[in-house]
Amino acid sequence: MSAYKFLSKSGTTVAFLVVVVLFVIALIPIFAGLSAFNEVPTEKQAYAAEGSIFSLGLWISLGLLVLTIAVTLFLSLVQIFTNPGAAKKGLISFGIILVLFIVFYAMTDTNVGGSLGTTVETFKISDSIFSIISGGIQLSLLMLVGLVALAIIMEIWGYFKNQ
Repeated sequence: MSAYKFLSKSGTTVAFLVVVVLFVIALIPIFAGLSAFNEVPTEKQAYAAEGSIFSLGLWISLGLLVLTIAVTLFLSLVQIFTNPGAAKKGLISFGIILVLFIVFYAMTDTNVGGSLGTTVETFKISDSIFSIISGGIQLSLLMLVGLVALAIIMEIWGYFKNQ
């Protein structure tokens, strides 16, 4: 059996099992160092050396994120070059999302006060990084509102369509 046939048949199961194994591996240092971590006062836990028990899980998550992005970009490019006509809607959608992000990025006010301003100063977040984070959050919220609205509209449409 070729690798393609195997992955097309069992790829989801293999991916799930890999993630479960990685999750268990990430839990090992957490459970091993949990008692030492709990002995550190709560206000110092974020900066204590005992907090490194979570590092492996963070690195695994980061690795999976990078792998996901790389595979998504690669397969998207393959789809674009093998079937450009079918990829037109996806490219238009990506362009709209990119334009919205740029608009939100440009509209971000970097002069913030209160607890948010304190956090920005404490962690020395630059204006450009703050704008990227703010633009991403605003875009995510817009997409969430759009998703909820679309789900409601589609349910109403489906109800009347089946009547």
